[in-house]
Amino acid sequence: MIKNKRVVITGVGLLCSLGKDKKEICENIHSARTNIELEKAYFDNQYLTSFYKHKIKNFNIRKVGIDSARLLEMIEWKEGEEINDLYFLIASIKLALDDSRIKYKNEDNVGLVITHENPGLEPFLSKIISNSFEILKNNKTISKVDFFKKIYELCDRSAYDLQTFMFLFHIAKLFNIHGFSLYINNACASGLFALETASQIIKSGKNKIVIVAGSDCPGVYKYLWLNEIGLYAKDGKIKPFAKNRNGFIFGDGGAALILEDLEYATKRNAHIYAEYLGGGFSLESWKVTVPNISQNFYRDAIIKSLKQSRIKPKEIDLINAHGAGTNIIDQYEAKAMTDIFGKNFKKPFITAFKPYVGHNLGGCALLESAMLLFLLGNNFIPPVLNCDEVDPKLKINIVRKEIYSNKISIALKLSCGFGGYDGAVIFRKEI
Repeated sequence: MIKNKRVVITGVGLLCSLGKDKKEICENIHSARTNIELEKAYFDNQYLTSFYKHKIKNFNIRKVGIDSARLLEMIEWKEGEEINDLYFLIASIKLALDDSRIKYKNEDNVGLVITHENPGLEPFLSKIISNSFEILKNNKTISKVDFFKKIYELCDRSAYDLQTFMFLFHIAKLFNIHGFSLYINNACASGLFALETASQIIKSGKNKIVIVAGSDCPGVYKYLWLNEIGLYAKDGKIKPFAKNRNGFIFGDGGAALILEDLEYATKRNAHIYAEYLGGGFSLESWKVTVPNISQNFYRDAIIKSLKQSRIKPKEIDLINAHGAGTNIIDQYEAKAMTDIFGKNFKKPFITAFKPYVGHNLGGCALLESAMLLFLLGNNFIPPVLNCDEVDPKLKINIVRKEIYSNKISIALKLSCGFGGYDGAVIFRKEI
């Protein structure tokens, strides 16, 4: 590890229900606009169920400067196949690279870190079910061996592409990336783990530039499960830390950040959004959907981030909370914050972004980090939407009205993921 090497963010690409253009996204946040629709799910043209979701409208991969026909040929998929999660990743990376104005060649050895919970899983499940039904409908006496052979013949390539390294492969091939690469899946906290990994790659001297990208396009399969266990908000509103909070809803999206060695970025006169100071992480190793509130793993992750970043709690200006809007996770997050900053603290300010863009699952931490960087650049803190009354049991204050201040410099981003993946990272606006 190279001592005193500093890491900065020089490019941001964001694709969400509020748009893909930086100006458009910021304007929609300023106006508290959301794009929530009632998603109607069908299978084989038969209605299954409906659920609210923050939707990306009229997405076209060509509008970000990528030829979709060439892309389909490169990844050997067919026109019409559901590949939105891969396309969201590709689009956000293209936007981030354009934003950074970086020009690299093979010898520059750019690194790549990708996050996604389970790419391509939902379309694959639909394909398996549909093909299985057709096979059995046409031949009710088929043997298990013959059934296996037919399914294999129809789905072998699709199954192979489910392997996470294939998404990494497709992206690296498209963008001509040859450096250190890694795929990360640590549930909702994946993006923060990815940022720390990218920072360590740069500090180790392996690469001077690392592209970090994450996305998700959750659909009916995950909805059915989350609704069954009582985590999906039936009224279509995420209400972080509210007394009447009742769950979250999905949000389409993808985000990418360009991380660079500060010296390298300075030499090319790059625009710098912020410095990545460091992160802290914990693994609870307890339950999948319920955090271990009897322990202090989340609090410890925050403490570790402060220690690694050499920042004192009083220096933090803003906390961008996970803000899932579920009863127990909000309770757990509030306790982690009050244990460090005190009960009902007035500074740092607390805000949350999921009411604006929905829960992007494995991509949410990175997507919200991108939003945070946009808003820090505008000296703007948006209020937490849908929280008419803060739960008094949580003993926290949240931003209720928009705040403009050029004194917001150091921000703490939090994430509390399923499976007990807890993360906290710190950004500093001024270099």
